[in-house]
Amino acid sequence: MSGHDVLATIDLGGTRTKFGLVRDGELLAAAAVAANAQGSLEAHLYKIVEQLRVMCARFGTTLEECRGLGLLSTGLVNNRAMRVLTTNGKYDDAINFDFPGWARARTGLELRMENDARGALIGEWRFGAGRGANNIVMVTIGTGIGTAVISEGRPLTGPHFSGGNLGGHIIINSGGRRCTCGAVGCLESEASGWVLPLLVKEHASHGESSLNGMEAIGFTELVAHAADGDTCAADVWAHCLRIWGEALVSFIHCFDPERIIVGGGVMNNPHPVLHDLRKSVANLAWTAEGQVEIVQAQHPDEAGLLGASALFYAPTIKPGLIHP
Repeated sequence: MSGHDVLATIDLGGTRTKFGLVRDGELLAAAAVAANAQGSLEAHLYKIVEQLRVMCARFGTTLEECRGLGLLSTGLVNNRAMRVLTTNGKYDDAINFDFPGWARARTGLELRMENDARGALIGEWRFGAGRGANNIVMVTIGTGIGTAVISEGRPLTGPHFSGGNLGGHIIINSGGRRCTCGAVGCLESEASGWVLPLLVKEHASHGESSLNGMEAIGFTELVAHAADGDTCAADVWAHCLRIWGEALVSFIHCFDPERIIVGGGVMNNPHPVLHDLRKSVANLAWTAEGQVEIVQAQHPDEAGLLGASALFYAPTIKPGLIHP
């Protein structure tokens, strides 16, 4: 197989780093390793590149023969200079890291780079649940809450490269819990995966709850215990659904999307989640009924790698728009 039509991709997450090979929107191979978000970024990338070399060899090509390297990163990303601007405690050494220079030196490849949430939306827009729409909001709910926006057929970036990316840090509870970003009462600090143990512990019936004493509480455990009739679990789950629904209404009022894509670990049980979100939007959003579709991500694990490859494609141009 010729490597010249293959793109190497890396999705540098805070918990896991995914990497793979993509050709024409098809994921040829993919793997993941534990992230090292508090360690050396360069050392972590060295290991990923070596594994990409092994992956390429399985297809009878080399990494250097690939068309390019697409990389997604947590934090705010300047996708013109290919620099990480802020990290929020993950890969802090990325801020001064020369990604294009590193890519040339280690692989000989051109590098293109984007924020991870925006990259995942680009992947869904090109190859998944966003196809056929030109105004999309994507919300990824897992350990944290990530957001990204396609507006009038273009990824929303903004002059400071934060456009559409900080939806998890809209303030929904004045005087609420302090968030990892330093603000108080953020969407993420009120209803994300990392805050679930605190929500459970603070509940009035925590002492009698079947969740009491559990070392790890995620959405899977929360939903299972709620289904078994645990009051604490049911109340925390209802709280999260309500908060997410209200957040979606705010995103609709801000960005006027035709479609909202919901992804992340919470979508392991998609039907009740989508039902409740659609109900909240129908009851609260100032919009015509049926105007906004709310759908599940088609590539929950692969959207980032697909989006990283799409950074090398020409932008999708909506008729009437002029692109620089």
